[in-house]
Amino acid sequence: MGQLKASEKLERLLAMIPWIMDNDGPKLETVAQRFEYPKELLLSDLTKVIFMVGPYPHTPDTLIEVLVEDGRVWIDQAEWLERPLRLTAEQGFSLLRRAKTLEIIHGRDNKGALSGAIAKLEKSLGQSRETFELDIPELENSKSRIVNESIEKKTQLRIRYYAYSKDQSSVRTVHPIEVVNRDHSHYLHAYCSTANDYRLFRLDRIIEAHATEQANDIPEGDQDLTGVNEKWNLDNETSEVLMRITPGDSWILSAYPIKDFSHTDDDHIEVRLVVSGVGWLKRLLLRLSPETKILESPGHIPKDLAKETALSITKRYKENL
Repeated sequence: MGQLKASEKLERLLAMIPWIMDNDGPKLETVAQRFEYPKELLLSDLTKVIFMVGPYPHTPDTLIEVLVEDGRVWIDQAEWLERPLRLTAEQGFSLLRRAKTLEIIHGRDNKGALSGAIAKLEKSLGQSRETFELDIPELENSKSRIVNESIEKKTQLRIRYYAYSKDQSSVRTVHPIEVVNRDHSHYLHAYCSTANDYRLFRLDRIIEAHATEQANDIPEGDQDLTGVNEKWNLDNETSEVLMRITPGDSWILSAYPIKDFSHTDDDHIEVRLVVSGVGWLKRLLLRLSPETKILESPGHIPKDLAKETALSITKRYKENL
């Protein structure tokens, strides 16, 4: 399941409220599994987040009521969330695109629930399969077909994978499990023989994929995505960097692996960040304010890395003029 961003948590919490109301006290474990929500956070978020919200003017009589007892949960006073949503045209097309992406991943089944939902959406939007078709190279190329066939046959794959964080590729033998969508990208969830652990491999970063006839040989254990991190958990070679960032860059606190952070007297933030490669850190620094400073770092990461990176890009730009 991995870490969820604040926006993802909010989307799933809003989706689960009417479902909990309709199912008369489902078990917390069932809710967590159905909505792919971290079990260790569900109880806290239901009782400390959902319980404290409601429609304007947010008076006590409008707050959502959450009751948890004997491992089951009930929700009351949230009837306003049961009303059908009215989607804008933009939202409708976005939903249709996501549904069709799932259809590409799992294959078209004209009698299935997904195809039925797509047909209803197309009718509502005045579209058809001829007027609204997707072209998603990362899912429709030959590598993806090989990946999907290996998942169906439960056979091992030999892949050459580009690690964005290290700016280098490596060859791995993996035991594919499924294709999943994480943070608006598609990943192969597989057991990696090189890392001896479960990993997520972004599909558009698989440079080569070769099918084998060897059956998957996955050790007994939990194949759930909990703890799998698609961006920085491809190896154990990580470093810690202490940076001073501006308030405007506080978004990285929920987007990247943070050890800890604290606010300074001048409203800046000191954050201790887990870094898996210098290349990855360079790209991050280019997205942050020029005021960003590296306060502490291991020997192979210079404290003026942002300046070095900017100068290097400027030099390359001038050479190409």
